[in-house]
Amino acid sequence: MMSNSGNGTKQRDIFNRELENLSNDRTVSGVLLTGSVACGCASENSDVDIIALCGRHCFETHFTDGILVETSFVTYEYAVEKLNADPMAVYHWLDAEIALDRDGRLSPIMALAKQKYESYRTPQKVKDGLYHWLMTARIKLETADPLKKRYLAHINSWKILEALWAVNDKPTPPAGTAYRKKGELRTVPCENWFEKLFSEDCCGAVSEIIDFLLPLLK
Repeated sequence: MMSNSGNGTKQRDIFNRELENLSNDRTVSGVLLTGSVACGCASENSDVDIIALCGRHCFETHFTDGILVETSFVTYEYAVEKLNADPMAVYHWLDAEIALDRDGRLSPIMALAKQKYESYRTPQKVKDGLYHWLMTARIKLETADPLKKRYLAHINSWKILEALWAVNDKPTPPAGTAYRKKGELRTVPCENWFEKLFSEDCCGAVSEIIDFLLPLLK
């Protein structure tokens, strides 16, 4: 069983119960704890995210003691295929903890994810697409009335995050992971950029961040 030290004590208790059940299933060869609980930054109501290596591919969710438990059942072949096809998939494995590995196949998958993450370089085609999107958004922001300007700032915030990860040559992470990993970016427009981007008065920050990003995307 895994210890209850650190953040997410309740979630780790729940995971230990899930692990016991999964360990009793002989079709499950490996169990991985992922997400905020694994990396030690879980909040009181954080989900418990699990990957179970087995002979089937499906996704199951349920609540235990008011906490959402999400388990991805995947085959080894699917996990490797997903890592090779989808750069975002690396984040499910990077900060994970192995709890069960009967046949030793989880460690190679995690090593592959780390290699993919460290060697990733944003394709110029992706940068070009982000450049044109943000250039158009910047033009619209200049001519919009105050309400539309706030609307445009909000709907373009995710594209800005995609662009920030792109100029740092890192795959775009899932939304929850992006929140956790924002501090790992080295090339950023300014200190407290994230807080400014999502502040009540975000319109000026959005324009400034887009102006920072555009020359880096070319």
